[in-house]
Amino acid sequence: MADEPSAPAVEIPADLAARAKAVGWPDELVAQALAGGASPEDLTRYMSMGVTADQVREFMAARAGGAGDEPAGPQLDLSWMYIPTEWGTRAKPTKHGLTLDAINIGKYGDIPDVWEHQTELPRGAIPIPGVESMGYSVYEKQELWADNVGELYEEAIQRRWRPATDIPWDTLEPLPDDVERAICQICTHLSEKAQLEADVLAGWEPKLSYGYHEVKLYLSTTIFEGARHAEVFRKRALANGGGLGLQSPGWGFRSITDARSFTEMLIIQMVVQDSFTLTQYQYGEAFARNPAEQLIFRLAMQDKARHVAYGIAHLRYVLLHRMERRPELYRYLDKGEAMLVADDRDSATREAFAILMSGSKDKIEEGLKLYEGLRRRQVQQYLDRLTWATIDRAEQLNPALRAYIQPPDAADGEAASAGVQSRLLTARPQE
Repeated sequence: MADEPSAPAVEIPADLAARAKAVGWPDELVAQALAGGASPEDLTRYMSMGVTADQVREFMAARAGGAGDEPAGPQLDLSWMYIPTEWGTRAKPTKHGLTLDAINIGKYGDIPDVWEHQTELPRGAIPIPGVESMGYSVYEKQELWADNVGELYEEAIQRRWRPATDIPWDTLEPLPDDVERAICQICTHLSEKAQLEADVLAGWEPKLSYGYHEVKLYLSTTIFEGARHAEVFRKRALANGGGLGLQSPGWGFRSITDARSFTEMLIIQMVVQDSFTLTQYQYGEAFARNPAEQLIFRLAMQDKARHVAYGIAHLRYVLLHRMERRPELYRYLDKGEAMLVADDRDSATREAFAILMSGSKDKIEEGLKLYEGLRRRQVQQYLDRLTWATIDRAEQLNPALRAYIQPPDAADGEAASAGVQSRLLTARPQE
């Protein structure tokens, strides 16, 4: 190593000298920095930041090369201006505005089957060597893609709503105690489910690589919507004198948190769980006692329908492009359905819906028959969605769920009367 430049006669404080020795700064370099106007406090701070002796030499050399006390300016390098872009190609707004799909033009719209970069490189940008990996673990298109994801993102951000001000809370009126307890129990259950979904999706978000930014953007809206649903159902439970009810047993929650792949999580959460939750929202709107509850369920239904639409479209995409994965996907459905059935042991939710629909705990037997109709509707809508995804599930359906696709007996048919069905006609489409 070349000798250090001759340093002016400057006294180095003992504590600074000891600190410099510990980090490898020669005394001559410290003396030169002090003579150049640096304070002991500044040098101590630089040492604690990990600035090396070589970096100090480069900085002082740059200052010496400048005019007066100003550091020398960097050499201009305009090479970034000559990278190969698709210069002149313009994304044009559609009737829905400049959407994600509208900017997928040229190479910027080429969505690879495998994304090779482990950095935040935007799709279509020019990579530079040496950028550190961020450790993304989901980098195959077939593991997360759905053809409708861009549209779902645009719809989600355009249909935002605020529980605090968009719900007409002043329309809540006192309800019979049993009905109030029922709706509060339902809201407790739904708030808990929504919070769990937001937590799980938030855990997967940083694992998805940037080559599929549409999915990352849409997933961010589902996380927010999960939080919003947790908020709005909690508020309803606390807004009318009832309060929170009993915790859910959580079997279905465990099947989601235990998922080892993104596709497994999506199938259990957004194909199985969300499909059944969406039907609960439909019945919640149909049997709402006031405008506040009706709007809560209607708006939540719109959000949840997007979750289901993404999940089922992803399932269809995998089945059409990776047919060899079909047995694997069936196992995910088996697992999700089994945990859903385990949650049916929760009598609180079933009885709460029965009271809500019949209007009184004294009519709970009538309400339980109506609840059977809810379950049949859940199963039928679930099967219809799987059919669209190219799965004929009726014969492989969990036996406890398959019982609901059998023709109802006369008593059940009478309970699910035309009056109940007419209420559900106002429910929004599931996709």
